[in-house]
Amino acid sequence: MTREEIFDEITQAFGSVPGWLAGIPDPQLEHQWGMVKWVLSDSALSARDKALVAFGAAAAVHCPY
Repeated sequence: MTREEIFDEITQAFGSVPGWLAGIPDPQLEHQWGMVKWVLSDSALSARDKALVAFGAAAAVHCPY
């Protein structure tokens, strides 16, 4: 995918491209966006359950999540 195609998907998902995604270099952008899309999607675990797991993991390692 091109950077513009990825930005179009991000804009459809969020309404705009967040700065932390806009600043990612091209070689990493597609990979990072793929991971974000997976976290936001429903699969065996719902997006809500994935967020709860991430929150619990962040609390366990004392991350300012």
